Amino acid sequence: MWNYAKTKEEKAKKKKKTMETPQQLTVSCDEARPVCGNCARRYYDIERCDYPAPPSSRQRESRESSASAASVPVDQPGSPSTSIVTRPTGVSADPSQRQLEMRLMYHYTQFAALELPATYGYTSKELWIDKVPQMAFESDLLLDSLLTVAALHMQDLMPEDHKLGVAVNHYLDRTLAKHRYSLGCIDQSLTEPLFLTAFMLCITSWNIAHRRTPTSDAYRIPSNVFALVRGCCILHRQYERWLSQAGYDPQAIWSLAPNSNVMQNNHPLLCDIRQDIEKLLKTFDVAAMPTDEAVVYQDTADCVVDLYMALVLGLEHTILQRLVFTMAVRMKSQYVVMLEAGQPLALALYARILAVLGFIDHLWWSRGSDDRDVLHFSINGISGMMPKKYAWAMEWPLKVVAGEITLTR
Repeated sequence: MWNYAKTKEEKAKKKKKTMETPQQLTVSCDEARPVCGNCARRYYDIERCDYPAPPSSRQRESRESSASAASVPVDQPGSPSTSIVTRPTGVSADPSQRQLEMRLMYHYTQFAALELPATYGYTSKELWIDKVPQMAFESDLLLDSLLTVAALHMQDLMPEDHKLGVAVNHYLDRTLAKHRYSLGCIDQSLTEPLFLTAFMLCITSWNIAHRRTPTSDAYRIPSNVFALVRGCCILHRQYERWLSQAGYDPQAIWSLAPNSNVMQNNHPLLCDIRQDIEKLLKTFDVAAMPTDEAVVYQDTADCVVDLYMALVLGLEHTILQRLVFTMAVRMKSQYVVMLEAGQPLALALYARILAVLGFIDHLWWSRGSDDRDVLHFSINGISGMMPKKYAWAMEWPLKVVAGEITLTR
């Protein structure tokens, strides 16, 4: 006879045992090549997995999303930042895009980097040609910044190529997104790529800010460039110890200048700019201004004269251009406020800062191309911003643009 009670008791015991020791789930492999979906989820940088079974034609969605991950500008919060630091994962998987990236890398090393400024103790070649490309192979952040600069320079040479304009926007967006994210998780390994990227963003933004747009030819004071330069300076001050270990010395820039003893204070250009500055300060009656405002203008005027003194000294042209585009930030902060407010004397002094570009070699990032000339666009733009009764204050910079004032050695 069937013992129903015993069978029921055995089933209950078996059920209890199963609940206490659950069976191990069997996970099937999708056999996708070169990496199956399970391995792709478990191992970060696996390249292939081996198994004897033939590959399945079915491809998992996880592998497709992994292949397109290069187009994602930045990792999600909480995810490891390894790809930003240690290995370049941002290179496109699209063959045509990869060809463009190879062109841009070649163009950077052969052309664009040759005219970038020496800075913080490194010569142009040491920093931009030798050091940065090597670092870019290990840093997505720096790689995107490098490709942005290359695309921008190539676009200046070939403005009719619309793909280059798209490339500039694409790589600039990626650089900004990754830089913004990386600022929240800085460690020693990230400091140097972050600092160099910030510096390259300053150069890029300077060039873009002085371009005519299809909708407007109006000139605007490049406030966004000033903000980026301030941020770059803050970044260096905050992590100066780590950056100094990598050889960055902000004072070393002056060691590249010739001996100041060879300079003559009676140089024609120095005499000319001093007389012009004195006329400005006297006509605007700076002596009668409130003390704090007068101090700002006098300090700015002295900085302008010092800039022309560096020009006469024969300081390297890439360094002079760097001094020009950072001058407004290295002065007192009140001057930048006055400049952005459009005060006539502040505009006149800034025009004389930019006029230095008229005495040095034509370098693409600070002067632009022939149809995007920063000097002419800026000086004429500031003249348009100047109230008519102060039009005389722009005579000296306009003479520089016209070639009526020259530098003699």
